[in-house]
Parts: sequence; C-alpha cells; structure tokens
Amino acid sequence: MKRWGWLFAVVALLGGCAAPHQIRDRGDYLAEASREFPGETRERIIRAAEIVLKISDPTDFEFRHTLTGFTGLRRYTVYAVVAAAQGREKWEFLTEDQPGRIRASVSVSEAGVRSGGYSSAPYENAMASVPLYRLFWKRVEYMLGRRAEWVTCDDAAEELVATRTNVTVALGGLCGPTSDGRDAPAPTPLPPLPAQEKPSARRR
Repeated sequence: MKRWGWLFAVVALLGGCAAPHQIRDRGDYLAEASREFPGETRERIIRAAEIVLKISDPTDFEFRHTLTGFTGLRRYTVYAVVAAAQGREKWEFLTEDQPGRIRASVSVSEAGVRSGGYSSAPYENAMASVPLYRLFWKRVEYMLGRRAEWVTCDDAAEELVATRTNVTVALGGLCGPTSDGRDAPAPTPLPPLPAQEKPSARRR
C-alpha cells in the first residue's frame, strides 16, 4: 500500500531511538521465531497465522499454501519527495507434527527496489526484529484462545517507547506505516477445540 514523504520524516525523527533487538543466530531463531502448541491441530494454527497477517493489511496480502503452512506475500510502495521504494514482504510459515503438539515457525524477509533521481538499487533484507516476532506470536495465541486480549499496535509500541526503541523499525510488517490494518479492531478468535485444554504456547 502507498505511503508518502511523511513516512521518512517520522523515521528521521525517531533516528535518535535505539534499533530493536534482532534475531542473529540459530539460538535466537529457535527462541523467537518458533513456538510449540500442545494439543493443537495443524489447520487451526495455520488458519490463526493467516488471519493475523491478513488483518494487518487486508488488501495487499496474498497467500500461497503448502501441505504444512503457507507463504504470505505483501506488496508495498513508499513515496518521498525525491525517492521511492517498491517492495514485497515474505512471511514463510511452517508447521510440523511432534508427539502431543504442533511446532510452528515463521521467517520474515523483504526485497524490492529503491529509486531516487536517475538511479535505482535493489535491496533484500531479513526482517529480524524480535518485537515483531513476539507480536506475531501473541496474536496467534489470541486467535487460538490461548491469550485473553488482542495486542494492538499501540499496546506493542508502548513498551518500545518506554525503552526508546524505534517503533517503526521494530514493528514494521504488522504495524508499520504501510500496514492499512494497523488500527483494525480485534478479530474473533477461532472456535475452541472440543473438550480440549489450551495451555499457553511454549518457547522452544
């Protein structure tokens, strides 16, 4: 979705803020990008994750499904006075069966082209902000009935502001200026599994 030059002004104003913690190695990935869901079904977890992404930008997400998950693609365009960027986020969501539980993982990246004046340059980056992954999983837990409250973008930003973390960088992908659903109301959680206890998702 399109956004204009004020986006770059906001980022500039936040330039004095700290960058968010990043997923840097396999240990970080296992801790932040994967979760285990005891007593859940694969299809419910996949559906919950898809809803979380779809509500963040309803018109710009498309999904390519596989037997064990999906790839979610979101196109965006950003305009400034003398520069522009056109790109696409990629959310790769996978599940695997384990005894008594489903293990799920997500990996987020972006690629596109920045242009300004008479030049342009491609870019490709991992989106490895720990706050982004934590927000994603909290929302998945809510959709599965394992968390009472939907975490809004404002809720997620409040803690980051308190630690002087750059909110735009930390939550871009679900709550960034190009996410049209950032202020959407909480969706309805999925119907509960019959006669099933629902313990909280556990970090690996």
